[in-house]
Amino acid sequence: MGERVDGVIERLTSVETKVDSLAATMDRRFDEVAAGLGEQRRYTDFAYERLNGKISRLDDRVSRLDDKVSRLDDKASRLDDRMSTIEKEMHSGFAQMDQIFLRLDQKLDQLIDRA
Repeated sequence: MGERVDGVIERLTSVETKVDSLAATMDRRFDEVAAGLGEQRRYTDFAYERLNGKISRLDDRVSRLDDKVSRLDDKASRLDDRMSTIEKEMHSGFAQMDQIFLRLDQKLDQLIDRA
């Protein structure tokens, strides 16, 4: 029976060695996966920071463009107001000219009738 116990002990030792070897291999693999995940995380953080910087710069440019468009709109509004004023003045001036030509026409008619 001693030989049988020795055989079982030998087999258990062999199994224990294999389990230890498998555990070491799994630990190595998990370390490799963890390192890969860490590398991926660093790359993702780097890409996010770059993208965030670009978005921030784009946002600044859009804000500046919005300010320029707003100033342009204000200038166009002032120009429109000025053109309306000029148009009113022209209509008023033409109406005065019509009155002057009407009086001149009447005076010419009176001169023609006297002659």
